[in-house]
Amino acid sequence: MQRKIVFVMHILLILAIFQTSPVCAWHPGELVITGDVAQEVVLAGYQGWEVVGLEYRGEAQEAIRLLPVLQYAGVLGAEGSIFLSAYDGVGAVLALGEITEECYLRLTPEYGWQFISEHHPRQAGVKFLEYVVVAAAGPDLPCLRLISGTTETVISYGSLFAVDSVQRLIIEGEAKKGDFTAAPFSRRSLIPLAQFLNKQEAAAVVAYLGDGSQVEVSLAGYLEWRGQSADYLGPDGRSRKADVKALWADAPETAVTELLSQALDALGEGRVLIILVDGLGFFELQQVQPPFLSSREVQQARTVFPSITPVALASILTGALPSEHGITARGMRELQVPDLFFYASQLGKSSALVEGNTKILNTSIRPILNPDLDGDGSTDYEVFQSAQEQLAAGVDLVFVHFHGYDDTAHSCGPFSPEAGEKLLELDGYIQALCQGFSGTVFVLADHGQHPTSRDKLGDHGLASLLDLTVPWFRWEQP
Repeated sequence: MQRKIVFVMHILLILAIFQTSPVCAWHPGELVITGDVAQEVVLAGYQGWEVVGLEYRGEAQEAIRLLPVLQYAGVLGAEGSIFLSAYDGVGAVLALGEITEECYLRLTPEYGWQFISEHHPRQAGVKFLEYVVVAAAGPDLPCLRLISGTTETVISYGSLFAVDSVQRLIIEGEAKKGDFTAAPFSRRSLIPLAQFLNKQEAAAVVAYLGDGSQVEVSLAGYLEWRGQSADYLGPDGRSRKADVKALWADAPETAVTELLSQALDALGEGRVLIILVDGLGFFELQQVQPPFLSSREVQQARTVFPSITPVALASILTGALPSEHGITARGMRELQVPDLFFYASQLGKSSALVEGNTKILNTSIRPILNPDLDGDGSTDYEVFQSAQEQLAAGVDLVFVHFHGYDDTAHSCGPFSPEAGEKLLELDGYIQALCQGFSGTVFVLADHGQHPTSRDKLGDHGLASLLDLTVPWFRWEQP
């Protein structure tokens, strides 16, 4: 009998310890509002938010409204869903349009963050919330792009949260202390990459990263959702490439960064003429089939991200990726590495950069700028005339930059009749520049364009198939 009493007292003592020990008490964590929003919001408490007193299921409660939090985060789209996700994997999906002023977030020591609403089914009252993920619908959402052939899959970061994944136990290494060891691990939710790219066999996949770099990765790898971005993880689940913008299976082998080395090699043998048709995508060229260029062999080439003129032009002129040459956005002009014209001067060769009416980059030579003297709304004819003068003067390396196609494609759309007419005009200029020229000719573009339904009917800057795929010509002109 005495043993039973002692045993019961031990049990009561243990229960008392567990009830009062701070180790065993629930400490509510942070709640992250993320996904398709303009800015992530992290809630560690009610600070800064209006606290509302209400009665919920017969009890007095204090909470904050979810709707103002979403409005502060800036939902990127009028429609879509909200995922309520708890630390233990339990969750619920709600329609974004059904979030009203009567939807609340409650924080208690017992249940952490919890969604409460008298209008939603009881299954919506998810406890111990870790994330509120907005998966919005609409154009131009920040997204991940997966390209395979001519198929392009676009997944917003909010929607990526809901993609089927697998659980992987990743051993992070081994720690030792004397004769004892421990192997730390993490359990991760990973998304197999192969399910998107529809490849039965291993394919070469080029990953475009947010810092402007490009790396080749394995189709057997994974994606990991990171709220407003995604990372690539290798087949081992450990090697990581952060902030993936696009994954391109069987991407073109030729890249615009190869121009510098090829042009310098050609310059060692004779004169070089480089013609850049701003904004001309490979598929737009294929649709128009301009007579002179169509008589030459063309390759697909891949450009850089972001697919905008200063970034791509810097890569063309330096042979480096944006992460190396330092031009990663509009308005940046200072190259961090030498350019093509510098290397040409080291070979004792003369160079000319024939531009439109604006200097785009601070190159090692001063560009020859050409305003619209005839008032036709384009500088192409003036650029053509100026390039002819440089060729006639015997300059060894002439770089010619036509801007008119990009302007027309922006205004009328990249596959419009107007853009086609402009390309035919430029095709004539290119043919005329090649007449009487003897040496190596390169014709390429900095980026393509994709159609839009906004004021500008064409745009670029994305890591998309149309923006990234450009034509590449090289031939010897006798």
